[in-house]
Amino acid sequence: MRLRSIVPLFLLPLLASAHPQDRVVSGYYTVGWEEQSFTPCRGRPLPIGDRGVWWVSNPGPMMGVYRDLVEGDWGTIFVTVRADLTQPGQFGHLGGYSRSMAVLEVMDARRPAERRDDCSRTAQAE
Repeated sequence: MRLRSIVPLFLLPLLASAHPQDRVVSGYYTVGWEEQSFTPCRGRPLPIGDRGVWWVSNPGPMMGVYRDLVEGDWGTIFVTVRADLTQPGQFGHLGGYSRSMAVLEVMDARRPAERRDDCSRTAQAE
């Protein structure tokens, strides 16, 4: 009987990360060897468990924009997107990413400039 009351408590962290939040975020989308990541701009401290680089589980409309902006297979672009974002956890290749996101809409995309801080020019809606 006690085991039944322990199991739901054990599953709560897994269930919490299964419910994504629809948010607008800006940052750098990178595709590389066994990598499809998003490094968000920071306007506030990270929540506990968030290491700051997120796995892109579904690039959706961002993939077409990426192909238009990057020569070759691997590279990085700066984007502002509306995405479903999970709670902190372990996601992606070898669980090395603290969140997972699925892109719903691309609001802005460009090649990152070498001499410009793209994040400082973007208002973060979190």
